[in-house]
Amino acid sequence: MQHLFTFALVLALLSGCAATSATSSSSVPLPPDVAITPPDAALAPQQRAFSGKWSGKWRGLAGGQQQETVLVVESVTADGATVVYAQGDHSRFRSFHRRTTARIADGKLSFTFDQRSPITFTYQLQPDGTLEAQSQSRGFTAVATLTRASS
Repeated sequence: MQHLFTFALVLALLSGCAATSATSSSSVPLPPDVAITPPDAALAPQQRAFSGKWSGKWRGLAGGQQQETVLVVESVTADGATVVYAQGDHSRFRSFHRRTTARIADGKLSFTFDQRSPITFTYQLQPDGTLEAQSQSRGFTAVATLTRASS
C-alpha cells in the first residue's frame, strides 16, 4: 500500500512539470509544438521503429485505477531520441507533459525524470507492433501496453 502511495506522490510531483497547452484526441495533454521527424534510413530498423506517437493506459496505479498515457518519439538519432511523455488526469494528480531526451539501447527506449525520487520509464517494442512500458519508482512498477496512435 505504501508503494502505491509513493508512486502516486511521485506522479503528483511530476504533474507540475508542464501546463496543459494542447490535447490529443484523449484527455492527455501535449505541447502545441509536437513534431515527429522521420528517422534517417541509415539508422537500424530497431531504432527507427520507435518513431511516432504511441498511446495506452498505465495499470497498477493507486486505487487500481488506470491512467491514459502518450509517448511521442519526435526524433531518433544514433545517440538516442527526443520524446514527449504525457499522462492524463488521475484521481490523485493532474495531467501533464514533459519533453526529454531518451536513450535507446538493447531494443529499449528509456529515460528518467529526477524529482524528489527518480522515476524511470522503459519502453520495449514487441513482435506484435505494440510497445510494452514500465514505470519504476522506489521499487514500485506500473505497466502499460501502447499502440501506435494517429498524429
